[in-house]
Amino acid sequence: MKLLKFSLPFLVLISTPVFAEVTGQGEVAFESRVFKDDNNDANEDAGYGLFSRVETSYKEGIQNHSFRAFSRVDHKDKGRDLFIIEDLYAGFYLGENEEYAISAGYKLFNWTATEAFHPADVINSRNLDSDLERLEKKGELTAQLDFLLDDGTISFYYFPKFEAPIFPSAKSRLGLGVVPDEAQIISDGVVRTSDWVPQFGARLSQTYEGLDFSLHALYHVDRNRPLIGTKDYFLLGTSVLPSDSTKFTTNPTPYYFKVWQLGGTFQKSIEAFLLKFEGAHRVYQGKTPILTFNGLRNPADHTEAVLSTEYTHNWAEIGHDTTFIAEVTSMFGVDKDERAELAIFQRDILLGLRHVFNDVMGKEIFVSIIHDLERDNERLYNISYSQRLTDQWKYKLGVRVYDAPKKETLAKGLEVFDEDNSLYLTLSRFF
Repeated sequence: MKLLKFSLPFLVLISTPVFAEVTGQGEVAFESRVFKDDNNDANEDAGYGLFSRVETSYKEGIQNHSFRAFSRVDHKDKGRDLFIIEDLYAGFYLGENEEYAISAGYKLFNWTATEAFHPADVINSRNLDSDLERLEKKGELTAQLDFLLDDGTISFYYFPKFEAPIFPSAKSRLGLGVVPDEAQIISDGVVRTSDWVPQFGARLSQTYEGLDFSLHALYHVDRNRPLIGTKDYFLLGTSVLPSDSTKFTTNPTPYYFKVWQLGGTFQKSIEAFLLKFEGAHRVYQGKTPILTFNGLRNPADHTEAVLSTEYTHNWAEIGHDTTFIAEVTSMFGVDKDERAELAIFQRDILLGLRHVFNDVMGKEIFVSIIHDLERDNERLYNISYSQRLTDQWKYKLGVRVYDAPKKETLAKGLEVFDEDNSLYLTLSRFF
């Protein structure tokens, strides 16, 4: 089974019909990561495995097709074994000048403009056992209609199915220590019995006098902010207790709610500076209380916004480029405790530096710190170095440090990952 998961992308690649317009590429990687020992034998402090990704595309006349998927097989933690389809769709250009297009299938969306905080990029479900700033995504089943403008596009979307996020296993250092039960969708106060749920949206992306911007409206199931606990509880005096306390503590249920989201992104270059804004306002539908570890909770309407600036300096004498990054995110419409329950990065600042050597080996250094602006002693440090070894081989070496001691009985925000520090190495071959 492990071999099948790892090799499936390659089987798709070699079975793709050979047309003149077919293009494809792929990657095979050895991944390893070692965490700081937490003296808990139930957890895996080290992991290593194989990763593979393949993508193909085909275009002829007015039609185009795309496939992109990846798989991972981990020797230590079977919960990390997976096969994810990112793109698998067919599309057609229509009209006299191909001014509009239709497509359908699984799609990967990238609606963000920022480095680490992504309030607008909410379509795809994530693999939560990956980097917090750039979680791996699952493809979303989509029907899409695009109208092509002179300097932009208007797109309409229909999403017929809810794709549940992938939670880390009970052994993972990036997990909750328990494995949540099957995801449930709350609709009009009732748990749905099917993942097939109508969702839709529209998005305008446009370039105007050097300003790149997008605006979107979505009615969908919020994949990023579930309430984890139970809908089955009873009152005992002034206390609220779960009907099944064992399941509540060892196998809680993640509940997902429908939400209206309005948001957008803006980017503008001013000489060596790149200014960015990204935001979203969310209003939840069919609210119903869920008993969580923090008590009874309803999904909270809120606004999330990010301001970012990047400055790039060229070292003309050596040909290197250094980009300095500053990024601030915050949530509004909720109090401090609610923000901490809604998101790990609820009011944070990122300071980063990316140094590119611009040489034939593609050497690059990235350093960043994410610091919580309202909760004491919550920081995430990251440093990585990458370069090619040959035209086909590349490696990346990095360190991640979580410094967020628990302040109360229950961990909140980044406290969940305190001292889950890790060293990682990825050795990749591209073809």
